[in-house]
Amino acid sequence: MDRIASLKQYRCGTEDFDFSQLYLSCDIGIKTLPINVLMLEHRRQGLILINTGCSLRLRQNQSDYARLTASRKLDFTEKDTIKSRLKADGLDPLAVKKVLLTHCDPECCGGLYALPKYIMYSTARVLATFTIADPSDRIMKSTIPEEDITKKAAGLYKGKCLLNDYFKWVFDVFGDGSLLAVDINGHSGAMAGYFIPEMNIFFAADASVDETAVYEDLVPSDKLLSLQSDPDGYLLVLMLLKRMHREHPEIKMYFSHSESIS
Repeated sequence: MDRIASLKQYRCGTEDFDFSQLYLSCDIGIKTLPINVLMLEHRRQGLILINTGCSLRLRQNQSDYARLTASRKLDFTEKDTIKSRLKADGLDPLAVKKVLLTHCDPECCGGLYALPKYIMYSTARVLATFTIADPSDRIMKSTIPEEDITKKAAGLYKGKCLLNDYFKWVFDVFGDGSLLAVDINGHSGAMAGYFIPEMNIFFAADASVDETAVYEDLVPSDKLLSLQSDPDGYLLVLMLLKRMHREHPEIKMYFSHSESIS
């Protein structure tokens, strides 16, 4: 069935990554990569965003923002916000009916407040993390809308697909098999990856910096692992993605910082 009418990549700012420090025996050097938000046009579910990019609200408290950027170089302006990106395409933010959240990093949920009315979907673990956000984390608090957000956890997928060979649980976001989700925890305590079966696309959020590590079998350095919430979990998920790529090269893997998504 042709349920996904289109997919678009919005580049909502950039972040710098020094691959020579993040991976062993790697001479790639510094890459300036986008902060990605994906927009799907679903024939039944309407316009869907996967993540929402950064918000200028992150800069309201300079000490918190300095803490956020102590180990990373972020660059985003008003024109990079998802609200501005949508309007540049002639789209009212009201047109967004659903948001699929991968995890609760500021680059993922920063633009939520700019969307007037939507339903948030993800795995139960991610939604729980969002709901009980640490109140001391003022960076995350600044990105969460004041109004209560309707949330729906994806139920278990009752069919069979290639994801079952790599993950214990596969979830069906809308109950029709058009978008599947898996838990890919490691980078953060709770993170979801999304698979679009009819497009053979797997969006694995921050399970890797970009697809280079998967496709070229790069080995994470101690520095990269030290930046993860669960280094062992991060390594496990990365190994699963590498095996999936070897066994199913037809699957296109993309990440929160992939240069080009199509």
